[in-house]
Amino acid sequence: MTEYRAKSNNILRCAGGLAVLGLAVFASWRGRDSALAFLGSAAVSVLSLWVLARGIDILGQGRTSWLRGFGFVVRFLIYALALSAIIKAYPTRNLEVFFGIFLSILAIGLEALIESYKNA
Repeated sequence: MTEYRAKSNNILRCAGGLAVLGLAVFASWRGRDSALAFLGSAAVSVLSLWVLARGIDILGQGRTSWLRGFGFVVRFLIYALALSAIIKAYPTRNLEVFFGIFLSILAIGLEALIESYKNA
């Protein structure tokens, strides 16, 4: 399980780096409101990824609880509510919110490319 934990930590670090890069790009390109919209949606995306990684870690350790399945449902509910609030706060910043939402998917893909390059 330590290998999984190392990989998930690498993905989270990659997501953090992409968030900083995206924040700098949107701040210089479209201004402060764009940077804040991106930062908010990226934070929700990375938090969701972190919760997913910790949930998988808990399940991998064999711990069971009634919250096991419920936690994954709550994760998506919080994700949807937070993104809805961000879209209402910044209704004209859809591009930034879109990139922030998919930041964790990009981090996973980038880490997969890095790992496949290392193992090639």
